[in-house]
Amino acid sequence: MLKYLLIALGLLPNLVMAAGFPVQGSGPTSCESLWLERNQIANVAGACFQSPLGQAVFDNTNCVPGPPALSEDALNRIAQIERAETRAECSIDTSVERVVINGRYGLMRFGKGGVVLGRWPQALAALDVFPRPANRLRTCTVSGLTDDDDGFLAVRAGPDVRYPRLGQLANGDIVSSTSFCMGRWCFADMVQSGNRQERLNGWFHVRWCQP
Repeated sequence: MLKYLLIALGLLPNLVMAAGFPVQGSGPTSCESLWLERNQIANVAGACFQSPLGQAVFDNTNCVPGPPALSEDALNRIAQIERAETRAECSIDTSVERVVINGRYGLMRFGKGGVVLGRWPQALAALDVFPRPANRLRTCTVSGLTDDDDGFLAVRAGPDVRYPRLGQLANGDIVSSTSFCMGRWCFADMVQSGNRQERLNGWFHVRWCQP
């Protein structure tokens, strides 16, 4: 994600992106969705969050201390969101560890007991179907992919091949999930490729990923 402003993250009760999150949701824009979008901009930039809510919702792994460096577009988007927050008289309690937003498919939970957002810039704009937390960790290893199968396992915005592809997995990748699966589709939280581990939010088919 980019690195924005002089936002001493965790202080960021008001920094989001504003392109209308959730893009595919039916829930009205709320103070919670504005806070989430604004702070995700900083998260993408590698900001370090200090508040309990910021640390629970965003992945602080390998964050870079100090003010994040933000592009002009990001700064403009943040300013847009902050104006919306001012109009709505928003006040988010950042001492808690979870924020809940009403989306088209029900409640979207971020933070403790929900999705932890990594530094993938399109996480909020593209994810359509959110998972239900299972409160247990499961892992699987991607295998059996061939060039006839495109050579990769797609990670999608929802549990079906009709959802847009958000990323891809390769043979040998180890995928971690803490959510309930929907049929043969499971939701990825973390992926380890060799010695590199990163957060990846999206749905994958378990045919090519077994324990």
